[in-house]
Amino acid sequence: MDKTEMILHEVDKDVLSLLQEPELRSFSDIIGAGSSSLEQLQKQSDLMKKLDIMMNANPHIHSAYLYSYGQRMYLTPSTAAPESVFFDNEWRERFDNYEGYYKWLGLRTVEDKLAMHPVSKQVLTMVRSYPAISSPSFRKGALVVNIDESMIYNLSVNDGLRQLGQAFVIDGNGQVIAHGDKSILGQNISSREEMKKIMSSGGEGSFAQTVDGNPSLVFYASSKYTGWKYVSIIPDVQLNREILTIRNWLLLIAFIMFALAVAAVFLVNKVTYRPIVSFVSSVNKQLHSRTGQPAGAKTKDKAINLEAAEGLFDSFLTEHDHMQRQVRQNIPAMKWRLISDILMGYRTRFSDVEPSLEWLDIRLYSSHYIVMSAEFDQKSLISSKDLQLYTYALCNAAEELTNAESRGAAVEMVDGRIVILISFEQEDRQSNMLRALSAADLIKTFVQEQLKMTVTIGVGRQYERLDELSKSYREAIDALQYRMLLGANHVISIEDIEDYSQQQFYRLFDLADAALDAVKAGDDGGVAKKLELLFQQALQESVPPKLLKQICLQLVLRSLKVGSDIGLDAASITGGDAKLYEQIEAAENAAEVKQDITRFFRELLTRITEKRSQRGSNETIEHIIDYIANNYQRSGLSMNLIADTFQLSVPYLSKIFKEYTENNFTDHLIQLRMNKAKQLL
Repeated sequence: MDKTEMILHEVDKDVLSLLQEPELRSFSDIIGAGSSSLEQLQKQSDLMKKLDIMMNANPHIHSAYLYSYGQRMYLTPSTAAPESVFFDNEWRERFDNYEGYYKWLGLRTVEDKLAMHPVSKQVLTMVRSYPAISSPSFRKGALVVNIDESMIYNLSVNDGLRQLGQAFVIDGNGQVIAHGDKSILGQNISSREEMKKIMSSGGEGSFAQTVDGNPSLVFYASSKYTGWKYVSIIPDVQLNREILTIRNWLLLIAFIMFALAVAAVFLVNKVTYRPIVSFVSSVNKQLHSRTGQPAGAKTKDKAINLEAAEGLFDSFLTEHDHMQRQVRQNIPAMKWRLISDILMGYRTRFSDVEPSLEWLDIRLYSSHYIVMSAEFDQKSLISSKDLQLYTYALCNAAEELTNAESRGAAVEMVDGRIVILISFEQEDRQSNMLRALSAADLIKTFVQEQLKMTVTIGVGRQYERLDELSKSYREAIDALQYRMLLGANHVISIEDIEDYSQQQFYRLFDLADAALDAVKAGDDGGVAKKLELLFQQALQESVPPKLLKQICLQLVLRSLKVGSDIGLDAASITGGDAKLYEQIEAAENAAEVKQDITRFFRELLTRITEKRSQRGSNETIEHIIDYIANNYQRSGLSMNLIADTFQLSVPYLSKIFKEYTENNFTDHLIQLRMNKAKQLL
């Protein structure tokens, strides 16, 4: 599964990279929007080449094509075709009204009727919208990628597993999308008993089930990215065949050893005293040594006869004590495992976990649960050893304070973060939430007064059953992330966080676009002002931290493209090895994010100013710009025509034109024509 997921993410990364290409804007718009037919054909040709490069670079892609809603047209690496004659329009029924930005459509049969020798193929399809973040009403186009089903199956299943049993992949609806037996591809098997258990479970796990009349062991793993489930079914006969063989050999060896031992006992009894006599003599000797009385010589001789047996007995007692110590030492780990399984949704029935809870001395009610997540602020400033000690102290204090309020438990999840599970006897949600928040305030006060540090606590909603506990856990983690906006040393309840509206979403991106325009203009003060407005808006509207980081990263990427267009090295600005991106992702509050990107833009604008001052003049480009200004009204004006006129190659002309003007030829020509049209109006 891990290898398959890695490849699918790599494909998605290539798709996102292609969606950033400027030619897509022209292809997705309606024909005639400021560009000539020749320019449209040139851009289509460039897009087809980039599609072909993407497919050649990623052998796992079976086919890929772009679709324009404005032109109602498809573009493949080899051809452009109108929607009416294209061989694959079925994907639109499942994606056109889909609210997300991308979707895995599951198993489909695709036949390229435009090819010389059409062949039907079972594929798994991913569709991404263009622009990359757009709702159905604002979509201009889409990129469709088909991956061969056989490739997914071969990556997911190894040869050893195929020999033992069957393995396959199903989608979220229970449809088989990858299987060694191609005759059952596309079948919905969600009604089977083992599939019902798998469909109702998340994460990964295993269970015993009779499948097709054979007792079997069923393994499954769920993908959060695609929603697929990877299933392996191994009959007990296959699984246990080698184990049974080894067991039989061990039983035979044990029987032989037992027979030899019995024979040895009879032989030893003939030449020595009975073991019980030796044991009593040894005890007698120990008692005499403790009381100071000398033992008789006869007793000493008897004790020497079975000295080895006594050593074995002492070794047994020592091992017994060692095992008891190990059990006591492993209780925290066993407690962590049990609570983790409950929070992740692997253990969902209270009656099943109640014996384990009692054995580990964890007191919980059978319903009414709330999960809290507490994490030290500024963890990066605390040494690893000290952080472990502080976390241990916080965990013990949290459990004690929680049990004083009701019944609960606390465990350490990662360094510096603990999870607190609290249960209540009554169903009163409002009263229970107040009691949970009161316990959280007591924990926060303890950390401030006793540890001289601060801690932020996220609180999830109340849920009634154990199988819903994972929801409260995720909500507590989400609430904790709002520390970046609200600041450290807070108790943050998920119920106090406002929903984020679509209108606020567009306002933030408008501010980001304004900051990018200031970067293009080299306006240092304008960039600082727009960034200040962007963060003020985010703080006022309680924007989710993940979205704020995403907007900042996108702004950094677009700004780097502005710098790369004039020949700047992106790695030298960001610190190399994605250091800037890691700093933004690791930031604990909005102030750190703002500080990082402000420093980045200050460095970027300095580099842009230096580059522009070093550029000087280029007489050839100046002649070309004059030529364009005098011939902009010609419909046949293109990069190829200018290259022939000035006896330059098209790639070289494109490179020097972009470095000098900081714009490509097409955008420059469109802007010139628009300015002339404004003058005429």
